[in-house]
Amino acid sequence: MSFLDSTELLCQILRQTDERHQLFPSTPGDATRRVLVAVSGGADSVCLLHLLLRFASRWNLTLHVAHLDHNLRPDSAVDATFVQKLAAQWGLPFHTRRLSQAEIGAADNNLEAGLRRLRYDFLANVADSLADSPWDVPTVAVAHNADDQAETILMHVLRGSGLAGLVGMQPVSFLTGRAGGNGQVRIVRPLLDVQRTHILQYLNAHGLEWREDPSNRDLTFTRNRLRHQIIPQLAQVYPNLTGALSRLGTLLSAENERAERLNEEAFHTILLDFTPHQTGSSLRAVMDRGAFRELDLATQRGVLRHTVAAMGVPLDEMTYERTESLRTALVSHRPQGPTPLVGGIAWSAESERFSLHEKAALAFPAKQPYLDDRWRATFGAESLPIDGYIQVGEWRLTCREIKRADLPTDWMKNSDPWQMYCNAWHIGELLLTTPRRGQEFMPLGMGGQHKNLGDFFTDNKIPLALRAGWPLLVDGASGETLWICGLRLSHSARILPETEDILHLKWSKK
Repeated sequence: MSFLDSTELLCQILRQTDERHQLFPSTPGDATRRVLVAVSGGADSVCLLHLLLRFASRWNLTLHVAHLDHNLRPDSAVDATFVQKLAAQWGLPFHTRRLSQAEIGAADNNLEAGLRRLRYDFLANVADSLADSPWDVPTVAVAHNADDQAETILMHVLRGSGLAGLVGMQPVSFLTGRAGGNGQVRIVRPLLDVQRTHILQYLNAHGLEWREDPSNRDLTFTRNRLRHQIIPQLAQVYPNLTGALSRLGTLLSAENERAERLNEEAFHTILLDFTPHQTGSSLRAVMDRGAFRELDLATQRGVLRHTVAAMGVPLDEMTYERTESLRTALVSHRPQGPTPLVGGIAWSAESERFSLHEKAALAFPAKQPYLDDRWRATFGAESLPIDGYIQVGEWRLTCREIKRADLPTDWMKNSDPWQMYCNAWHIGELLLTTPRRGQEFMPLGMGGQHKNLGDFFTDNKIPLALRAGWPLLVDGASGETLWICGLRLSHSARILPETEDILHLKWSKK
């Protein structure tokens, strides 16, 4: 292929890909869009950088170059120097980092996946640092090509991946940016429809140099075995294998979008309660178990995967085996206590509902005030002001000081266990907190005798799951337990005949 042919072909593909997928959309007021180009020094990334330079002024792009030194071999620093010189030669800002041996060691259980995660974390953080306005969603351009796409799809086929895996890589996808940043980082793949042979022809036509990474021929990596052994043999039988696999990914992409939409609709149909992290409460999704059983098999699997994704767990961790094991258990009628699922997520099931939740969280919403693990980690204890309140989720604990003459005539009957009248005279600071190991309490009605709080909960048939977050009030000055909320007042906080100053404590939903 001639110089003009190879250049025109890649430029045409790049223009079409941008038009079809809006890789680099225009910005408000035609402001310049910063794009971070991931450059390893290999043929694909050098080709991508050179092509984007041709389009930078036309598309109003400011290019930056990023290189992560994986530090897996002695000469990896030479690659970093090569990319740095290339960026300087073309007048582009350069960003780099070298992985530590500790980082590499932490990724050693699955080195391929661990390095990929570290690489994208680096790119996302650098790109996010370049964004300087609310509309400026950080953009990272990576050099995945049609051969990479074919390898990815075939790898997922061999692993028994679901529909989402067979879609392969997308021209535009998103990553989470650094904490405190704009939130998302766009990953764009301008060369996804370009075959590697055309990339090499382009580089040779322009006299461009690149680095060959010896690890790309290391057959201990699954992708390398596919690239150098399996795909060449398959291509002898079906020469257009790369094009066929890429076409499969394109066709299934639309099917996957439809499936995801239907899964999300089904998820909301059977959802009873969803508590996201943003509420300050523990993450939890509670669903109707009977309605789940009525879904078809594919939708049952899709709903479970959608739920796990909504809880922030990477879908590649929710394997077919885990999904199917959970689905089979849920279509039965057996109750199940908290059972680890994936990451920090567990599942629990009652006869008519089930829950996916954080391991330390309640499986189902408490019907009374409950101080969950997030509240306990954040506060531990919180001061309750006189004539003030504390808000805990949808519950509010109020404190009001009154005189004895203001007591309702039936105050001693107290039909609401979540309100209490107590003696204000000897109380120092009111603290809302939760039980601690070995804590004792003087329940009203026992003549001032102490009782272990655990035994008190047992006597009152309080489930073990609720005890850790059960709210109670203590005297901050003496440390004495004053009220096991919803259950019993302390003997020492009782109202005496001579008591004039009284505290009215009450839990209510806002």
